[in-house]
Parts: sequence; C-alpha cells; structure tokens
Amino acid sequence: MSIYFRYLFARLFIPFAVCLCGCTLIWIMADLYGNIDDFLEHKINLLMILRFYSLQIPSMLVQVLPAALLISTLWTLLALNRRCELVAFQSGGMAPIWLFSPFFAFGLIWVLVLAFDMNWPAAKAQVTRDRLLQQVKGQNAKSNVFINLPYIDSVNRRIWFFQTLDVNQSKAKGVEILQRDANGHDMVKYFARNGEWTGEFWRLTGVLKIVFSATGGVEDQKTYEELDLPDITTPPKQLSLIVSQPDQLTLSELSQYITTSTATQEHLASYRTEWWYRVLYPFSLIILMLFALIQGARTDRRSPVPGIVWTIGVLIAYIVLINGCMALGKHSRVFSPFMSVITMEVIFGALGLHLLALSNGWWWQLLEAGKKWKTLWEEPEEKA
Repeated sequence: MSIYFRYLFARLFIPFAVCLCGCTLIWIMADLYGNIDDFLEHKINLLMILRFYSLQIPSMLVQVLPAALLISTLWTLLALNRRCELVAFQSGGMAPIWLFSPFFAFGLIWVLVLAFDMNWPAAKAQVTRDRLLQQVKGQNAKSNVFINLPYIDSVNRRIWFFQTLDVNQSKAKGVEILQRDANGHDMVKYFARNGEWTGEFWRLTGVLKIVFSATGGVEDQKTYEELDLPDITTPPKQLSLIVSQPDQLTLSELSQYITTSTATQEHLASYRTEWWYRVLYPFSLIILMLFALIQGARTDRRSPVPGIVWTIGVLIAYIVLINGCMALGKHSRVFSPFMSVITMEVIFGALGLHLLALSNGWWWQLLEAGKKWKTLWEEPEEKA
C-alpha cells in the first residue's frame, strides 16, 4: 500500500499542479478583462499589475481549488484507465475503497489548506485588493481609517458618528455621541473635536455636552477641554466592523462581530452566512471529488467525453446552486444562514456517495454483510 500511495500521489500531483496553474491563469485573464481600462487609464506599469495579482493568490485559491482538484482527479483516473492500471490493481485483490484512498488523502490535505486560507489569508487578500484598486483609481485607501462613519448601538441605545476614525491609532476626529433612554428620547449628546480610546473607555477633548429635558428641549449645555466617559466602553475595532463587508473579515473577526454586534438579525444574516461558509465550504473539495471518482473509475469501453462533460456540469451546477442558496441566506429568505450553506453540500454529498457506492457494488456488499450479521445474531437465539 505504501508503494501504491507514493505512486498515486506522484501521478496525481502533476495534473493537479497543471490544472491549478491553468485555472489560475483563466481567473487572472477574466479579472484583467474587468480592470484593464483602469490600469491603462492610470498608466499602471507591468510590475504593479504583477504585484496586484500576486497578492490575490489566497483569494484565487478559494475559487480555483475545487475546479483544479476535480479536473486533476478525473484526468489521473482516465490516464490510469487508458493503460488498464486500475484493472491491474483490482485484479491483484485491491478493493475500490483502498483504490480511492490516495485520492481522499490528497483531497483532505487540500481541505485543510483551503480551510486555513479561507479563515484568514483570503479575507486579508480581499481587503488588499480593494485598497489597491482604490489606489489605482487615484482614491485615498489608508488601511483601517474610516471617513464619515455612523454606528448604531441598539443595546446601549447609543448613536455614534465619526468624521474620521483611525482604528490603528485608536483615535478619532469630529466625534458625535447621542445617548437615548428606553423610550427613544434624547438624553445627552456630546460633540467633540477629538476622541481617544484609552483601552478601557473613551476620552474626548474639545467637548460640548448637551443635556435634554424629558420634553426634548435643551436643559443644560457645558463645554469641557477634556472629558472622560467611563460608561462608554465600545472599542474602535467593534465600531469599524460595521462598515466591513463579510468577505473582508477573518473568521475571528466575524465571530467577534456576530457576538458583540447590536444590529438586527436581518443585518447579521449575511455575516452568519459568511461564517458558516468559511467553516463548511472546504469540504466541497471532497464532495466534488466523488463525482470525478464515479466517472474516472469506469473500466468500460465507452468514450470518456460524456463523463467529462457531465462532471464539469456537476461543478457548474454546484457552484451556481450554493451561491444561490447563500444569497437567500444572506437576505434571510427561505434558508437560515446554516441551512443556506449546508443544504447543497448534503444533497451533492449524498448523491455522490450513492452513485459511487452503486457503481462499485457497495450497497450489495453492505446488504450481504447485513444478512450475515443477522444470521449470526439469530443462531444463538435458536440454540437457546
């Protein structure tokens, strides 16, 4: 088995590398077609373009890995079949489950790689991409600096507004904070020239404090050179997450935002859907591999072309359907966030396993094993 594993891994790795490079090149060409006008308009040189796409490798992997693994698995199996190697292995007594084990092991390795990639590097690559595109278009693209940022804290009945919020420096300019009571009436409002997060609470400078009466009129107003707000403990990082798209956040940032956010469930649906997508989508590599194994392991003399077309059709259908379900989940339509991601994986996974078991006679073997177990179970009872 160790010799067989090494042999199959070597046979599988080269087609996989070729398919991965080919799919990546297609992705770059498609993306370049959409951005070429901006590159030419702003006279971006070739080195800048190469840097732009080299930084997109983590996000590229999310899109090209499923197709590369599916095609390379099918390619390898068809090559083995052409030389009758699969027949030789089975003639030597190797069961199909062991015949497929190197493919599953290879796929599991890339499941782990994709899981790591989706949970951190791919999200950062997406942020980098957006920032570089802004720079290409001549726009300001400072990292973690937000302009004209509003934030509604429903739990603490507080409304924020920042002219500028620098998350890295934990400082802000043009700060407005409105505190309301349980009935939605204005209580206190702060206007500050600058704000600073001390690590525990917010400290304002150049402050105008307005206190409202129960009827909504201005009851009192004072100015302060500096004012500490020990009751306001919302950190800048949490304030900034509201303007970040779900695909721009790492898994830990998504978890933090979902746990601490005071937004409505409809707003959080897109973030919850993205969280489940990051956790479950890597297993799609194994699910899609099942369909390649079904077509590639056939030993009959029929042309492989229909099987290749059918497998690629499965890939396209899977991508279209899972994205459609996720769109429904992000807008709280029909599916919950968890169901919007898991539904297609369960359906395609069950279908792939069923067809693979059917083509290899595993259901018949399982039925025969069940009959034997039933006979062994009944014999002691008859003797008694």
